[in-house]
Amino acid sequence: MIERLENPVFRQSSRQRMRGARTYGCLMAYLLALGLVVVISYDQFMAVGVRRSTAGLAQTLFETLVATQWFLVAFITPALTTSAITMEREQRTYDLLIMTPLSRFAIVWGKFVSALAFVVVMILCGMPLVAVLFLMGGVDTGLMLERYAGMLITGALLAAFGLMMSAICSNTTVANVLTYGILASVYFAGVVFGIAFVMSRAFGGASVSTFWPGLGLNSWQFWLLTAVSVLLTLAILLQVAANYLLPDARQGAWKTRLLTALLHLSSLFAAVLTAKRTVFLFPVPHYLAITTVASLATIALFVSTGVPLRGRRWWQWLDPRSLKVGTVQSALLYLLLLLLAGVIADLFLPAKMRSGPVVWFYLAGYVWWIWALGYFVSVVVRNRWGALFLLVGMLYLFVQMVYNLAVFSDRRDDWLFLLNFSAPAELFRDDRSFALWGIAYVALGLTAAGLGWLIHRKRERAQAGA
Repeated sequence: MIERLENPVFRQSSRQRMRGARTYGCLMAYLLALGLVVVISYDQFMAVGVRRSTAGLAQTLFETLVATQWFLVAFITPALTTSAITMEREQRTYDLLIMTPLSRFAIVWGKFVSALAFVVVMILCGMPLVAVLFLMGGVDTGLMLERYAGMLITGALLAAFGLMMSAICSNTTVANVLTYGILASVYFAGVVFGIAFVMSRAFGGASVSTFWPGLGLNSWQFWLLTAVSVLLTLAILLQVAANYLLPDARQGAWKTRLLTALLHLSSLFAAVLTAKRTVFLFPVPHYLAITTVASLATIALFVSTGVPLRGRRWWQWLDPRSLKVGTVQSALLYLLLLLLAGVIADLFLPAKMRSGPVVWFYLAGYVWWIWALGYFVSVVVRNRWGALFLLVGMLYLFVQMVYNLAVFSDRRDDWLFLLNFSAPAELFRDDRSFALWGIAYVALGLTAAGLGWLIHRKRERAQAGA
């Protein structure tokens, strides 16, 4: 604990950042942008002749200022950490950094806290503008603290994500392109999902909020679980960055998987509490299967791709000792344990909202199919990130192909929703459909895993013969 508080990497990174003229130029541009937004917004309100009280005007300007400040923090923060590790490699100081007595996580922690400290400086620099609006009245103290807490959490998550990409990538340019490209894709997907949700509500669609985990909790329960989820997410991102500082990233992957399992368990806990509070209002069948399958499928994407461990026989894939090494083969047992946790949590739900054995068999087949497909593409591609992107593309094309064939034939069967990658367990499906598609996923997974195993064994024999 003392090592993390008195971190030499933090001191060195902070001094190096604050000694450069670029840092103060960035702060000046940041404050200039905030000031221009306030002045332009005020002139626009006066030009159109908006008649409102001083308190109402201050509240509107406050929301505009906070939105602008939030955007600037989200845009600048990743750039603070995408060069944290790659710059060490480019300046030939990486080996000296690794040779220090500090642990890999302590190095990552020092880089992260240094960037987070600068984010706090940026937030505090905008406080004088907020203070003027606060004196005008209409700005609630609780609302202000809530906005800035969210801004700080956003900055922390983006700083950790940029640091992770810096540890993964070989140079700063690639780290910047991938970081901002992924963030732009996530933002675009969020906008599309939001538009689709609003349109579905406008035309009488079902509301996702009726079974979204966490919405039925008390205020303190919601904030406690949110804080736990944020801390676990930060720990996962920083641990991944620390793993890539090791000679083999798979050596520390068990820590990442443990943190991910804790995050999944927290979502199960939130779902159970929500189900008990909303059972009388919205008794949704298969509740836990619906609310947790998206996170389970996302975890399966990342743990099912990588470089397979050599010398492993297929009957050793379920060996509990293999969980210590983050290989593709050990991911199968890891995913089955997460699924078993969901089955156990389902027993604590009200009877109206439980999932039957057929539904869990379907989900097990679905997870098995994703893992087998990830194992196959990992063997073929032999590159972690190439296999990950190829797996995501294959799953997306599979869903779209089947759906487009149904549209072309003018048939929109209910079982098409069972192919939905993001939420395969839909409402109001019969057990026969779940059983048939569970068997189909098991068969497809056996085919993919068998082909991958044959290719893997053939390569091992060829290398042994050479």
